Amino acid sequence: MVNYPALSEQQQQDLPALLKPASRIPSQFSDSSHQLWFCETVDGPMVLKLCDHTNIDQSAFWQAMNSLFAINFPASLGNIAEVYQRISTISPLAIPSLITSMEAEFVLVRWLPGEDVDASAVTALAIKSLANHIGLMHQQQHPRWGSLQQPEFTTEDWPQRLKMTLQQQADSIDQTVLKPALKQAEQLCENTFVPIMPDLRWDQFLMQQDKLSALVDLDAIVYGPRTLEFVLLEYLLDQKQAESFAVEYLNHQTIPDLTAVRLPYRLLLFLMNVLGETDLNSWLNHPERFS
Repeated sequence: MVNYPALSEQQQQDLPALLKPASRIPSQFSDSSHQLWFCETVDGPMVLKLCDHTNIDQSAFWQAMNSLFAINFPASLGNIAEVYQRISTISPLAIPSLITSMEAEFVLVRWLPGEDVDASAVTALAIKSLANHIGLMHQQQHPRWGSLQQPEFTTEDWPQRLKMTLQQQADSIDQTVLKPALKQAEQLCENTFVPIMPDLRWDQFLMQQDKLSALVDLDAIVYGPRTLEFVLLEYLLDQKQAESFAVEYLNHQTIPDLTAVRLPYRLLLFLMNVLGETDLNSWLNHPERFS
């Protein structure tokens, strides 16, 4: 019998048998929350996502996610099946079929064909498919926010929990930046929430025929304000790409005004280390793509 990597006999007893030893899929980032393994099984090719507890425990991203959204990652993996099912009914992109998951330990999904997205050479079709995917996600409005399975927080909770999270994470932030960000956070009035990815990056997707074909990382999808995702998009897209994105997105929704949210959300995303930037001034002075 060929064993799954790092899983106990009990953990793998109900998993499809491996035809040969699993092969490691290299991580694109040193602080990735999972180790990825390609598995050829009697039921077809699959991908095993093993929790890297050392990285998770040290992750500024997951500390902030658990503080702000109270999603309790990685224990939340135990009931992530609902997330996969829900997003598969909303997004035009392929979503991996979930075979099984175990709380705080692993996720096993069917392998999907496709290529990694080259962030330095994103195609026009990829921008269009990203905008279509996000536009459809943003149509799924909810009056509460938090975990996708059971959003529990109210509109009034958002500025309070955002301020608390900023304060918890901001030990090294100069008061000249932190004070105005906290003041703006206190005054926010977000009253509609949608499924968003606070870790939105190109490596979460696969491509085929020059356009996005699949979304393969769903761990951090939550109900939150769409403005937060738009602030993150300003870092992912150059000006031409942002304009193309807006044209497609307008088929689903209007473009939100980011004026009142940009500073606190940019600071939050910096503290979450979403894109690895270490220069706060450079981060805060990034060009505004949606204005």
